[in-house]
Amino acid sequence: MADFQANLRPFAELDRAGRTRRLRRLAEAALTDYDVPVARLTPLARGRNTTFRVDGADGHRYVLRVERPDGPSVAQVRAEIAWLSALCRETDLVVPRPVPTRHREPATVVADPAVPEPRTCVLRHWVEGRFLDERLTPTQLYRLGEVTARLHRHGARMNGLDRGRVDDLSAFGRAQVDGFSATVVERAVALTGEDVRAALARVRAVRAALGFGADVFGLVHGGLHQENYLFHRGRVAVVGFDDCGYGHYAYDLAVTVEAIAHLPHRAQLREALLDGYRSVRPATFATDPAVLDAFAGLRRVQLRLRALDGTA
Repeated sequence: MADFQANLRPFAELDRAGRTRRLRRLAEAALTDYDVPVARLTPLARGRNTTFRVDGADGHRYVLRVERPDGPSVAQVRAEIAWLSALCRETDLVVPRPVPTRHREPATVVADPAVPEPRTCVLRHWVEGRFLDERLTPTQLYRLGEVTARLHRHGARMNGLDRGRVDDLSAFGRAQVDGFSATVVERAVALTGEDVRAALARVRAVRAALGFGADVFGLVHGGLHQENYLFHRGRVAVVGFDDCGYGHYAYDLAVTVEAIAHLPHRAQLREALLDGYRSVRPATFATDPAVLDAFAGLRRVQLRLRALDGTA
């Protein structure tokens, strides 16, 4: 074993394809913890985590997610799955249905000598549909707004889950008592530039003005961009719950708004999204334009930090 590891190129020096090849063997080991007869394992390109499509010999399809080493803890993964399981039991929303291990555990932790640390792995049923971007229509965004509001309404009942804040500035910020402290802000400015200071001051003021009441703050998806919602037979499906956590509802909508900002028909899409949301949750600050713009600014800074620092 020692000779095998000594001859391996360090994992950190591999490109994405090389890391995926290493993680494939780990994924194969993880699947032995499930009562799923595997016929084929195919890497998927989407997302920050490494994911594989699993074609079962029984004709069913699944997705196996291999968590990042700096990703959520096992307890946080359990909390994510608890919300997904509750959504599957209590609503007709189209979300990934978790698959427990043969020991009825929501996830498994697997080690491989070619990977420097153990990885948490989660298996879910495949969700059918198409991801869209330029071809998104106002009707589709209206439906997404409805679904987002229903997620928020359901999440309001899920108290005490072990999930962090989604609208803190960065992973460094989440590790501090105050995720928007002067230390956190100065670190962000040092990494991204002085131009972000005004945006951060604005969103901090908006967060303070909104407060943390149940009408404005709760459990949210945290990543409702075009790679996490898809369409099938007129319905919206939502995937990618690995960023879920507690935050202002407006932040969840702002993620969607910011992700469609490059589209020429963004104004119509935005209004349709908010109309759909208000059709389910009519009296809400989450759709206030100034509030949304502030959180969209936060999202832009978060993405810049993620690209530069790798910790957002």
